[in-house]
Amino acid sequence: MQTQFSAKPLDKLNFHFDHQSLVVTKLMETGDFYRDIFNFEEIPHPEGKPGFRWFSMFGNSQLHLIKKDIVEFKKDKSIHLCLSVQNLEAFIERLITKEIDFYDWPGNKGSVTDRADGVKQIYIQDPEGYWIEINTAEH
Repeated sequence: MQTQFSAKPLDKLNFHFDHQSLVVTKLMETGDFYRDIFNFEEIPHPEGKPGFRWFSMFGNSQLHLIKKDIVEFKKDKSIHLCLSVQNLEAFIERLITKEIDFYDWPGNKGSVTDRADGVKQIYIQDPEGYWIEINTAEH
């Protein structure tokens, strides 16, 4: 006896972004950074375990911070979380108020990159050294 499965062909797989996970050594400081700079809402870890801070970023998308004693990872700008914002100027003012440096892609402090497609972008680092791109891309 042979079992055969037939599935409808998928024209397009429909994925949705669920979460980004970052390993950190400074859990409280880094969590406070994402809460205070981006206004991410902290949400409970489903098991209530210590060493985790979870945040709702937008919709059902989340950021998960996981505490480890040692993090061996080269923080390269090419590996980054990217968030888009409608009013980049207002966000830059917030960074200035909170004394957080921002950079363009080449690394010039206090500068904004103007991409060929018209999108403006800046880069900042969280307390762990992870890079975050903030841009004006429309979705």
